Amino acid sequence: MGLFSEKEKVDLFTATTSETTFYIKSSKTTVRLDNKFVRVARGGVSNAILQGLDGEKSILLSSITAFQIKEPGLMTGYMQLIYPGSSDIKAGVWSAIQDENTIAFIKSEKSIVLAIKNAIEEKLS
Repeated sequence: MGLFSEKEKVDLFTATTSETTFYIKSSKTTVRLDNKFVRVARGGVSNAILQGLDGEKSILLSSITAFQIKEPGLMTGYMQLIYPGSSDIKAGVWSAIQDENTIAFIKSEKSIVLAIKNAIEEKLS
């Protein structure tokens, strides 16, 4: 795979039977959720420019303390995962989409993002 490949899904690690996978097409973001981690992987040129080529980020589910969700309107919406050591975005959409703990989405993908949020909350309860 080339540095700026247009491959749609990012599959860095083998999926397990106990995980759920979500894909946000507009931001080329794959979110995988199992019993212990939320894993976020990004593809595409725009993600490489905004966030670098970080590969897949794993966040321990039990460390998540909050979500920040901005509903899409004229601008892109986003869901930010907040945990100790992460920074809470207060500077608007542009700062949010540059943050590695944020998943950007458009109106038609709102149901996917809400499914991610609900799945995380269910695992934590």
